[in-house]
Amino acid sequence: MKNFASLSARSKKFLALAALFLAAQLSAHAVVDLGAPASATPYDRYLSPVKQVFNTIHSDDASMDKINALMREGRAIHYTRTLPYQPATPEETATRHYGDCKDKALWLMSQLQNQNVRFVIGKLDRNSRLNHAWLMLEKDGQWWILDCTMMTRAIPADRAGVNEYVPLFSYSKTAAYRHTDKAGLVAETASKSTKAGV
Repeated sequence: MKNFASLSARSKKFLALAALFLAAQLSAHAVVDLGAPASATPYDRYLSPVKQVFNTIHSDDASMDKINALMREGRAIHYTRTLPYQPATPEETATRHYGDCKDKALWLMSQLQNQNVRFVIGKLDRNSRLNHAWLMLEKDGQWWILDCTMMTRAIPADRAGVNEYVPLFSYSKTAAYRHTDKAGLVAETASKSTKAGV
């Protein structure tokens, strides 16, 4: 095997480009941000429907086939912006067959009945002015993004780009979490405004 010094200039250039490409691919995917436990979040007063659904969840055995079937069903629910911050109950969303991202995420959570799920409030795109809601699910040691507002299939959370699906706050059955350094700015905005977003 040749050592690096004996390679031709063309081969060295190719290897350098391949290394750059690999580095770009690795940096394009985000490390899954699971946040840090928080004693309170600016959305707590709006999340009683989320807490009610968490209180009904006692399982953790949904198959990926079932998850993706529910994602397709949730995607078919018509998107309509509803009340800011407070999600409709899953029963309301199912009856009306419309809702916004937080309504659809909560509907999906109620259908999954999986205690390894988190209800997430964040940014679909890091530069977006509006907040977005989706679910994160831990299954078989891997975290998945479940966003039936935008997609019909779960995607591995570590495959989302660093500027996609940026969580700010998330909620599990037993805790609330604060994510990223932008969470403080969003908390300020959420407490001052009820015009747009989740």
